[in-house]
Amino acid sequence: MTSPPPQTGHRKALGRRLRRYFLVGLVVIAPVGVTIAVLNLVFQTIDGWLGVPIQRVVGFPIPGLGFVLLALFVLLMGWLVHLAAGRQMLVWWNHQLSRFPVTGLIYNALSQITQSVIGRRRRLFIRTVLIPYPTAGIWAVAFVTNEDTPEMSSVVGEPCVNVFVPTTPNPTSGFMLVVPRSRLRDAGISIEEAMKLVISAGAVNPHDRFGPPARRGLDLESLLKDTGEWKDTRA
Repeated sequence: MTSPPPQTGHRKALGRRLRRYFLVGLVVIAPVGVTIAVLNLVFQTIDGWLGVPIQRVVGFPIPGLGFVLLALFVLLMGWLVHLAAGRQMLVWWNHQLSRFPVTGLIYNALSQITQSVIGRRRRLFIRTVLIPYPTAGIWAVAFVTNEDTPEMSSVVGEPCVNVFVPTTPNPTSGFMLVVPRSRLRDAGISIEEAMKLVISAGAVNPHDRFGPPARRGLDLESLLKDTGEWKDTRA
């Protein structure tokens, strides 16, 4: 049995090496590309809201002006609220918007949500738990959003909590469920670790609570070891 020509072996080795290089490059570039795309979308959206009208007035485009003006407007509003006159104006504005049926419903809900998320007492997710969902015997990762629900508890007949069950791989959507406290199981992992688990569809296991701290960004050592390119230079 004859062995393959040396050139054939070299071509196969070169092909494997190129595939490894492509894989490593893709893993390195993908997070950067997605981050840039998200930031660019936010920038373009905000700049389109304010920048385009200003461009029509001045006659030429000023990239980023809408974003800067929005930031200055937010700072101005925060400064005014700290003044006595600004605080009185906010009280009047808050009363006017909250008194109408439709606008009041939306404004009151958004006000409470926004203040809970970015206010001084911000903490949307309290802890990570497991709940029997969608049926008994199957457990889903969920985040407790409210530990005190007397109204729901009185209806169910036992202490309940509000939980958010995120969808995979997009955790920004999901379901709000009222779950009896007796059916909760402490997941034993942080909210950040649970998010990694959800986004990766379970492929990335959460770090052990007694293990090393979570790495930030890419784990280049593991990436290059997976592709056979890592060389330990600590000797």
